[in-house]
Amino acid sequence: MEEANVQPQQAPKQVQKKEEKKTEKPKGPSIFDKLKNKLANYKRVVDVARKPTREDFVSSAKITATGIAILGVIGFVIFLIYFLVVK
Repeated sequence: MEEANVQPQQAPKQVQKKEEKKTEKPKGPSIFDKLKNKLANYKRVVDVARKPTREDFVSSAKITATGIAILGVIGFVIFLIYFLVVK
């Protein structure tokens, strides 16, 4: 009667780990699908883009020139402070 209560032997833990490694992960989109989607997004941006009007270009140029001038003034002030402190 004792033999009837015997449980089947379980596989060693090492064997179970090997079996778990064999399971494949679900695959996502391939590299070509990703590239195709990225190019489609770039095409969409180019289709929506338009050439700026003269007014848009001039205002952008003014803003950029003002930013460059401000950075130049800040750099010059730092140079003057450094020059006066070193002497």
